[in-house]
Amino acid sequence: MQPSYPRTAFIRKGWVTRQLLKCVVFTGLMGFIIEQYINPIVQNSKHPLKGNFLDAIERVLKLSVPTLYVWLCMFYSFFHLWLNILAELLRFGDREFYKDWWNAKTVEEYWRMWNMPVHKWIVRHIYFPCIRNGLSKGCAILIAFLVSAVFHELCIAVPCHIFKLWAFSGIMLQIPLLFLTKYLQDKFKNTMVGNMIFWFFFSIVGQPMCVLLYYHDVMNRQAQTNG
Repeated sequence: MQPSYPRTAFIRKGWVTRQLLKCVVFTGLMGFIIEQYINPIVQNSKHPLKGNFLDAIERVLKLSVPTLYVWLCMFYSFFHLWLNILAELLRFGDREFYKDWWNAKTVEEYWRMWNMPVHKWIVRHIYFPCIRNGLSKGCAILIAFLVSAVFHELCIAVPCHIFKLWAFSGIMLQIPLLFLTKYLQDKFKNTMVGNMIFWFFFSIVGQPMCVLLYYHDVMNRQAQTNG
């Protein structure tokens, strides 16, 4: 338990105002990309697991660039701007919300650097207790990913009112990638092959596929409800 935290001496009101303006701009940019580029693609697509396989690949590739931009804007708006705004208003001195996850050479490195507050919470309250209770490192990692997968699924299932386990499956499927990229990094020292695998599965395949899956499942649910 940490009884005290670093504090700043005062609130920089001008700095907060500038960050809020940036947050508004990037939120608007996300909305623009979604409306102008993502919505037309998904509205003219079929369910990726039910339609033509080549059509699904085409839609995933078309979505990869705009979803990547939205993801990066979301990261900047939330992790860099919004969390720093809250920290400034609360005079919280520790601003390590993320590290250079974009340079991660393994999936494990990515999850250690992408969301530092959540990572530290999972390590402290899930991973270390598992290790202390005699579980192996691999088993502790599996449990940590399981908890993370449940929360990721809830973050989508609750607002969308749909429970399809796509986000859960996406998180759990990263466990093989974790060991694969770790193996490649150990075998080929100082290589970025793990980084390329990370960007491919996260940005080119993973996120566009999730967008298509959830979009069509939500639309099908609404059609059934209205019908």
